[in-house]
Amino acid sequence: MPCEQRAYIFGVGEDEDPDWIIGLTNYIVLEYIKYSFDYSDPVYPLRHFLQEIDADDSERMRQSRIVHYAMKYKKRKLEETERYTGPDHKFSNIDMDSMEDKLKGYKFTEMNFFEHQNIHDLDIIKAIAEKRIVSVKKVSNARFVEIFDQYDDLVEKLIERSKKSDEDMVFTSIAFFTLEWHYALEAFYIAACIMEEYGITEVDLDTLALLCAEVHIESRFGGSVSTTSRIVKERLLTLDYLLSPNVSVKDKAILKNMIKEIIVIYVNYMECVPSTEGGLYKDWFRENSDMSDWASFLRYYDLFSIWQKKNWTRTRIQNMRKIINAMFIEPL
Repeated sequence: MPCEQRAYIFGVGEDEDPDWIIGLTNYIVLEYIKYSFDYSDPVYPLRHFLQEIDADDSERMRQSRIVHYAMKYKKRKLEETERYTGPDHKFSNIDMDSMEDKLKGYKFTEMNFFEHQNIHDLDIIKAIAEKRIVSVKKVSNARFVEIFDQYDDLVEKLIERSKKSDEDMVFTSIAFFTLEWHYALEAFYIAACIMEEYGITEVDLDTLALLCAEVHIESRFGGSVSTTSRIVKERLLTLDYLLSPNVSVKDKAILKNMIKEIIVIYVNYMECVPSTEGGLYKDWFRENSDMSDWASFLRYYDLFSIWQKKNWTRTRIQNMRKIINAMFIEPL
């Protein structure tokens, strides 16, 4: 990266902050691992997974409903980001309008199939997608706690599965990363707790959007990027500082500008940085690492360390409803 950009983000000389460097480096490695895993994850027709679970007619019908619901949700997400993905994106045609498409059927990786089950089976995801979660009339406080407990139970199961093998460590870490990237439940919970601690009644949309949403950033060093802000582990370290009423607007602005440049850097490393052997560095990484390397890093990086069992109060529930209402689009 340019010396000016490095100095702006990390400091210079002996004052360079190693925590920023390590944090960004670790995150870029995580993105490379996800890219490599996605690239290697084989695609199967839906019937492959139904055979694996020995599905009967009723289960096949249930899976059909899951796919219909999940694809409706995925289509909406694609429409939100079509200005970034473009018409040639691999998921751009999911309508199954033609008979040829219907005969071929939807195809899934194991991760796709897992994600579809979550969209349908996890009540918190459905309640967010349909935006019922924001209304106490539609989701009572008692029910609110129940469906978050269901989510916490899922994460606990992922943690237990992650201990079984290298493959399980990689799969479950990426599954959890994807959940937190799409729904930011851990980040929003921390934000709700901070709001309660400081007596904050309004959601700081500018801060949360920078950390958890689609962003368009004009770099002060030239160029711009449009991406999803998904540094799911590192962003939690900044929330208390950025939401605290005891930190000046000026100091918050300085940190936000640094975060913007960090996002620019990781996008460039994913999309632009070449290897010395030709091609992009992310492809060099994919070709020169394997499952055991990925698992070793993920055990060290420990994405699951950001998860915590939720302890709800009336105020935290109210804050969480406000955050979700502000951060998610209109319901399906």
